[in-house]
Amino acid sequence: MKLAAKFARQETERVRLARIGRRRISKDREAAVRRMLSLPEAPPDTVAASTTRDVDGLLRCSECARAFKLPMHWARHRNAKHRTDVA
Repeated sequence: MKLAAKFARQETERVRLARIGRRRISKDREAAVRRMLSLPEAPPDTVAASTTRDVDGLLRCSECARAFKLPMHWARHRNAKHRTDVA
């Protein structure tokens, strides 16, 4: 998004979250589509299975205890440093 368009929008945080939420698929709808297409259930979240979140919300690597804010940063670290395939 261009910076001018971003500042021209001047939306509040609540409006921004509502706009983003409208683009996401709800869990109920996801389950309904999976049943309709005879797809297996969604795989478990690999980040939650092998990391822990701190009180401040950071993800910790289980092998070296480094902290990451986003799951994609954690996955990139795991692939680069520990040679583990993660989603």
